[in-house]
Amino acid sequence: MNFKVIIIGVIIFLIGLAGIVLLPLYFPNYSIVNHQYVKHYSSVTIPGGAGKIVLTFNITKENNSIIAFIKSGNGNISILNGSNVMHVVCDKQSMVSVILSPGTYYMEIINDDSTSQNITYTYGIFNADFITSFYNGLGIMTTIMEIVTVGGIAIAAIAFIYELLSRRKK
Repeated sequence: MNFKVIIIGVIIFLIGLAGIVLLPLYFPNYSIVNHQYVKHYSSVTIPGGAGKIVLTFNITKENNSIIAFIKSGNGNISILNGSNVMHVVCDKQSMVSVILSPGTYYMEIINDDSTSQNITYTYGIFNADFITSFYNGLGIMTTIMEIVTVGGIAIAAIAFIYELLSRRKK
């Protein structure tokens, strides 16, 4: 009798796993966000202890945020304002996500190591409300799918243990 429950648990697990794996295919706007990151994927070689401005970009009222991250290599990302005296707006290790006022900005990648290295990075310029709701929704959907997946494993495991214990009693 518990074999039916084990099978149901395995089916629930597979549904949750498929939900996680296929998330890019059905989650709204996933392809739009991913396309921005793929389109702006780039690489730069930076000498040890130096920095290099890799991007000059404009922020508008509609597209008022930037998300940038390093895919490989060790470095910091700095966002500088475009005024005569460059001022660091944001300086983070490996990833920057910041809402900016309209204007011109620069993105600098800084190599903190003592040796030269090739750093790959990507970025996307988005509407802040859009990208915030996108990542919040993605986080909620991922959490739900993880709960379904773990729930399926738990149901199957408990039914399996119960089946083993019931057979020993016989």
